[in-house]
Amino acid sequence: MGIFRRYLLTTVSVAAFSASALAADLPARMPVKAPAPVVVVSSWAGFYIGVHAGVAWNHAAFADVGDDIGGVNRAPLGVEFWKPRKAGFAGGGQVGYNFQSGSVVYGLEADFSGVSNKASAIIGPPATFAPVNATTQLTWMATVRGRLGVTLSPTLLYITGGLAIAHFKDSWGLASLPAPEYTSNKTRAGWTVGGGVEHMFARNWTAKIEALYADFGDWTVGGPSGNVGLYRSRFEHQVVTVRGGLNYKW
Repeated sequence: MGIFRRYLLTTVSVAAFSASALAADLPARMPVKAPAPVVVVSSWAGFYIGVHAGVAWNHAAFADVGDDIGGVNRAPLGVEFWKPRKAGFAGGGQVGYNFQSGSVVYGLEADFSGVSNKASAIIGPPATFAPVNATTQLTWMATVRGRLGVTLSPTLLYITGGLAIAHFKDSWGLASLPAPEYTSNKTRAGWTVGGGVEHMFARNWTAKIEALYADFGDWTVGGPSGNVGLYRSRFEHQVVTVRGGLNYKW
């Protein structure tokens, strides 16, 4: 029994010593690297809808172009006697669709703005031969534009251009008369160009600031008959818009 006890103790001691030696020879445990975080890449592609608000400047020009044989009526022939630069509030909404190829974003946008912009003045000599009342008003404006830009994620820089449509009310005539002699109430088509910057501050939300220049050309309307022929007046309009906008994208 004593011999067996001594044998058992010897065997256990040898096993424990061997296990300790083996553990000492094992390499240290290597640290486990955490998995890299998943980066979600924001995309500008898809449909969006939003609202905007800002300022619209109506750059108008009124001129008397005389009668059909070159006679003048209320102002020097062909001279722009009134050129107001009126600023007013503009606000509305827009819809659009973007495509994206790498860092290049392109698409189409349509918008509509109601505009509060009206200017009136009394103009007298030497700009006119006698005092006249003149009024111009921009009531609304809409555009359909292409957009082309480059992303500096999450910011988009873009240029834009296309069709512009706006409604103008213009009139003028002798201040001594109860009603204007020349009136124009027209919806005009023109062209527009501009650019802006848009920032994606959340996965489905963007905010932008943009500026647009729109040119609607000029047109001539007839006035009261003089001694010979029909007197005419020319109206001309350009509109500059600066506005901010908020879009929700899908």
